[in-house]
Amino acid sequence: RDAGCYVFWSFSRSYSSEIMAQYLPLIAQNLLVLSCFDREINCRRAASAAFQELVGRQGNIAHGIEALTIADYFTVSSRKAAYLKVAPKIATFSEYSNSLAEHLMETKIFHWEKALRELAAEAMGFLLPLLGSDF
Repeated sequence: RDAGCYVFWSFSRSYSSEIMAQYLPLIAQNLLVLSCFDREINCRRAASAAFQELVGRQGNIAHGIEALTIADYFTVSSRKAAYLKVAPKIATFSEYSNSLAEHLMETKIFHWEKALRELAAEAMGFLLPLLGSDF
């Protein structure tokens, strides 16, 4: 997963905004999901660094600077903080709220590690009020 983040980091540096434009929303969503919810600190940090490069090089990322300051390299270092503080703040941006919640519901709620399942359930409690009745 951290190697995948490096690939997106290098794509951000290598390709023009015109080439990347159609992929940017999906890449941004997935990098923020990883920044908040990956099990390993190195993967959360790699995703945060790749998102920073994406915002800096490509621009035109919805709430890019705001999300970047919330999910920076240091704030995602603590798994608990990433789940319970960073993710709810990122979820206030409608472009990212559904992807965060869907990841929790599809992956983390059923994770083999009990501590992750508990964090996911607690994080979902913070996200649900932000999602609205459509979720």
